[in-house]
Amino acid sequence: MDSMSKKHPISAYLKFLILPLIGIFAFFINIPLPGYTVVGATVAANSTILVNHLTSFLRALLWNGNIRVMPYIVLAISVYGLIDLYIRRKKHFSNAVNIVFSAAKLAGVAFVLFAVFGFGPAILHESRSLLGGGSISFFVMNNILIATTISITLATIFLPFMLNYGLVEFVGILVRPIMRPVYRLPGRSAVILVTALLGNFSVGHIAVNKQYEEGHMTERESLTICTGFCNPSIAFMLVLAINTGIMAHWNTFFWSAFLITLLISFIGARIFPLSRLPDTYAPGATPQPENVYKKHLFKNAFAEALNVSEVSENPVRAIAQILKVTFPILAAITMGAGFFTSIGMLLNFYTPIFEWMGLMFHPLLRLVGMPAEEITMAATGAAISLLEVTIPSLLVSDVGQWSIHIRYMMAVIPLTSVIFLGSFVPSLISTNLPVKFWHLLVIWLERMTLSILFAGIFSLILFGVPG
Repeated sequence: MDSMSKKHPISAYLKFLILPLIGIFAFFINIPLPGYTVVGATVAANSTILVNHLTSFLRALLWNGNIRVMPYIVLAISVYGLIDLYIRRKKHFSNAVNIVFSAAKLAGVAFVLFAVFGFGPAILHESRSLLGGGSISFFVMNNILIATTISITLATIFLPFMLNYGLVEFVGILVRPIMRPVYRLPGRSAVILVTALLGNFSVGHIAVNKQYEEGHMTERESLTICTGFCNPSIAFMLVLAINTGIMAHWNTFFWSAFLITLLISFIGARIFPLSRLPDTYAPGATPQPENVYKKHLFKNAFAEALNVSEVSENPVRAIAQILKVTFPILAAITMGAGFFTSIGMLLNFYTPIFEWMGLMFHPLLRLVGMPAEEITMAATGAAISLLEVTIPSLLVSDVGQWSIHIRYMMAVIPLTSVIFLGSFVPSLISTNLPVKFWHLLVIWLERMTLSILFAGIFSLILFGVPG
């Protein structure tokens, strides 16, 4: 019996038609809300998706207001990460790269402790003008660890509604004629692409990891999605736009950054190392590649979706299962970000290492017409984006001092280069995907080179030649 003629119970129709709507509502629908106050903290009026509204509410409830417990929650998650390091020590200490990252995670717990209890090296707690008067410890805790912990947890809760009840299969079949020839990816990757953009890059990693382990994606496909489309979210984009003073150009910034990401990913899928990765499935997984349909796409997509929804588990169980998988990844992110971001910011404040790294980008910046007096800062920002996505925008936050071209580029290239050590790399390495660290460095360099070229060209088109 083919999939279109198979009879499905009414429950399969209901699960497919209703449950994915919860995920769509959480990730895709903007909801305007007026400003309000929670336990002494004010949440500004905003029109954004439900996940971001809930993130703002929990941030106000557990951090910005009178109940300031989020640092202790972050610490508890980091301690859980220590336990996971011990329980899964064969994985975490299996090779030289994993040993280095595991040592960094161990050190990251110390930096979390410094931030929570305010002790440790004084240089971590000094007030710094670049950080708006805050310290390195406060910046890492407030801007990265707390924001990431809340947003990942909330986004993960809604993720099963996007993945488990037929939506991925339905959309996948419809867009496969585009995704396969353009990006060499299955159609189902389109859902993950948009979910990661609206939720968080780590949500994309978790979704891809699930698809890989279940045999729906190969190694090449999984890592192409994770390193090409799992960008920092819209929430991060708002921070970058505000820091660089380009909110007046929000639509231009958002859509051009999205287009640049698509262009770079088109190229990246066809060059080393992604093009050389094997199309093999996870060990022990039963390969379940997408079915290929030449006609009746909508009917077949609907039938495939019903096949999945019919055998899917209830939402409570699905959420519990994905949270179980997520917490080790979240713990790795908090530990890794605690270390890499803190150490990297110290290196930026006290050494010229990122300025030296940026020298390789000087010719590219000259090529796209960056003003001579801004090339060094732009190159330094490009280099430091390997560390963390928001720092380049802070370098040019003095709107009166810097041109619109460099401010636009410092907002765009950390997004389109995708990879950074602060939390992206710990998140990806903590999945069961067979990722190689040196591949990530090569991909970052490729994407950064292309990001500078494309963002530079777009800045000239959008804002004219610098005066």
